[in-house]
Amino acid sequence: MNKMISEKLQKRTYADTVLSCIFCFLAVACAAWQFVNFLIHPKEKEFLTNSLCTLVIFAELGLLALILLEIRKTGKPFSKKIINKLRAMAVILFVGGLIPSCVTSAVSESVVNVKFSFDMRNILTIGIGVIIGILSEVFVYGLGLQEDNDSIA
Repeated sequence: MNKMISEKLQKRTYADTVLSCIFCFLAVACAAWQFVNFLIHPKEKEFLTNSLCTLVIFAELGLLALILLEIRKTGKPFSKKIINKLRAMAVILFVGGLIPSCVTSAVSESVVNVKFSFDMRNILTIGIGVIIGILSEVFVYGLGLQEDNDSIA
C-alpha cells in the first residue's frame, strides 16, 4: 500500500481508537455497577440482563479497538486478524441479541413478578450481528484484492 495513504489511514484512526478504548472501559464499569446492583437486589432481574447487555457492548468495543489498533499498526484494513475479529463481533452480537429483556414488578411485599420478553432491541441486535458477519465476508474479498495488488506491485 502507498506509504502516504498508510500514514493518512493511521492519522484518521487515532481518535477512533482512543474513543473506542475509553468507551470500552466505561462499559466495563457500567457492567460491574449493574452486576453489583443485582447482587444487592437479587429480585431485580433487570440488573442482571443490563449487566449482560453491557458486557456485550464491552466485547464489541474491545474488538473494535483491537481492529483499529491493527489498522494503525499495519496500515492495511484487510487482514486475517481483522476478519476474525469482525466474525467474533458478529457472533457476540448475535448471541447478545438472544438476551431477553426483563421487567420486574412488585405484586406485593413478598411476591415479585418477573417478565422476560423479546422485543425490537433483540431483533435489531441480531440483525446488526448478521450485517457485521456479511461485512466480514466483504473483507475476505478485499483481502484477496489487496494480496493480488501487492503481488503485482
